Amino acid sequence: MLIVLTIFFVSFLFSESIFLEVNNFDIGERAFHIDLGKSYAIIADYQGTIHFIDIFTLEKTEFTQAILPMGGAYDGEFFYVIDNYNKEVLKIKNNKVIQKLVLDSKPVNIRLINEELYILGTNPYKLYIVDNNLLLKKSMVLPVHSPLIRNIGDQVFIPLFDNFQNNVFLTDLLFLIPNNDTYIVNYNHIEHPIDIVGSNGIIYMLSYYDGSLYRNDFRKQPKIAQFGEYSTNIELYKDNIVGNSLMGGVYYYNLSSGKTDVILEEVPISDISVSPNGQYLFAISHIENKLFVIEGKNVYQTIDTYNYPIDVESPTDNIVLVLCTDSSKLQVIRYFE
Repeated sequence: MLIVLTIFFVSFLFSESIFLEVNNFDIGERAFHIDLGKSYAIIADYQGTIHFIDIFTLEKTEFTQAILPMGGAYDGEFFYVIDNYNKEVLKIKNNKVIQKLVLDSKPVNIRLINEELYILGTNPYKLYIVDNNLLLKKSMVLPVHSPLIRNIGDQVFIPLFDNFQNNVFLTDLLFLIPNNDTYIVNYNHIEHPIDIVGSNGIIYMLSYYDGSLYRNDFRKQPKIAQFGEYSTNIELYKDNIVGNSLMGGVYYYNLSSGKTDVILEEVPISDISVSPNGQYLFAISHIENKLFVIEGKNVYQTIDTYNYPIDVESPTDNIVLVLCTDSSKLQVIRYFE
């Protein structure tokens, strides 16, 4: 009832569309990313707690039976949590563990894609594909440290991130495509692949340290844009591939013209997200403690965050979530029109 009254009051007070913080949650120390599952935000911290937050009702539940939780997923009925310390996947309902799966490596990431759980582990480096009954469907040994799970729709890609160490390539592969046991081969000596997007049947890839954007052609991978340095994410936004740079800037590569533009060039950007309807681009600065709401290439609104925002997610057209790790806060921001 209070949330409904707040929305009514804000809509009455402002005649223009606006984003406003409506709530924030205390999260334990060293929480680094938000997992999204249906209507839930799932956040694990290094104090041994995983937080399940309903993004619509803003009800929060805390699960404390994992020693070192590192992520979670939700399929609409069950939560799935990975415990790095015990090498376990936990299936949870009503805040109780109803099933466990023990792995032979330490799980560090989990994603639910197309009704399957994709889990990455270290020591050894492995990928596991598990169904919702915690039955292991497939496991694959990875050649290098690969903690990230990316997807284009239902197609999953695992960037072989630590492919280059001490001036030596440790593998000639860039991305694992586990659905059909194939890889994207590294034809252009690309170092540290970190993200991937697809448009009109063409795949585009980002490298982390040098911030280069590449197009994946048949046996060729031309560099097509420079997204600063230390670039962590790319997204599709209004006929552009957009990316962020930890050294400063939100970069746009126009898919039609091939032209590159940049805004907020002097502002270090730690993460970006696009609203599901494609209207807004959200960018956070971990140095300035700001959320930038961008429409096109213009900053529509700037919102103060708590200390060191590290992850931004836009699960719906009118909800934005910002995780601020130094303040141990999850900020919930809503769009009012």
